Amino acid sequence: MTNKELIHSDFQIKEVEAVVRRDAFTTIHVHVPPYETNILRNLFGRENVTVFERPSKTTITPEQEYDRLCAKYGHEVVAKVYGEDDGDRLMEIVEGLMKEGQLPVQEKALEGVLEQEPSETKGAKKR
Repeated sequence: MTNKELIHSDFQIKEVEAVVRRDAFTTIHVHVPPYETNILRNLFGRENVTVFERPSKTTITPEQEYDRLCAKYGHEVVAKVYGEDDGDRLMEIVEGLMKEGQLPVQEKALEGVLEQEPSETKGAKKR
């Protein structure tokens, strides 16, 4: 998948629930893409962020994720976590998650093909 293919495209990726302990009296629950938990851990400390899997997905526009995170957390924080590469490292992570999301669809297609093969060979003579 090239960056040209990603331009202005929305994709569904898995979402996680992060429970963030901001201080002794404040705990927040947020639903974010998995890579956003790295920023939360950087801001609040690894020991103060607990991540739980969720069955739901969220829609993202990959080429806008770096800008969205910068607007939400500040450029300095995002650059500290993902580097000063204008989002290249983040884009690699997002592309990896998108490929993960595509695997079940490909597996279902393969299962459909495999289920059809025995019925097509019915009545065929063995050599």
